Amino acid sequence: MNRLQIRIDRQAWSEMIGHCIESMPHEACGLLFGSTEGIPAALTYVPVANASANPLHNFELHPQELVRALYAAGGKQELIGIVHSHPRTAPYPSDQDLATFWHTTPSHWIVSLRNPALPEVNAFAFRKRQQEHSRLEAILYEIVMD
Repeated sequence: MNRLQIRIDRQAWSEMIGHCIESMPHEACGLLFGSTEGIPAALTYVPVANASANPLHNFELHPQELVRALYAAGGKQELIGIVHSHPRTAPYPSDQDLATFWHTTPSHWIVSLRNPALPEVNAFAFRKRQQEHSRLEAILYEIVMD
């Protein structure tokens, strides 16, 4: 079985973690942009406001900010991942996370801030197998310099 892999730029990683910490106690959300050639690489993190009616426990990407971020990428970089935080729980998808409409996005990142001094991060991908529903698989990630 091939393991899914993704690389993330150190600056994008730092901005992602920083945004999640700054958003506490609410769930943060954002987008990772980069390249899917070879091993996918997340190069840029773009924070997006959480428009959820209950931001303490859920996230919803703000529609106007989402469109603005996708438009700003302007074909220079591809959408590599969706990011959101779990301020009080482990970095594993909730039932609501599993019901996402973003199944075609290459990666879904969850940042757990149960201990903000030591954030835990997991990345996942939805994979469709023949005669199966979509299922979530863990992705190995590597933080890279530049």
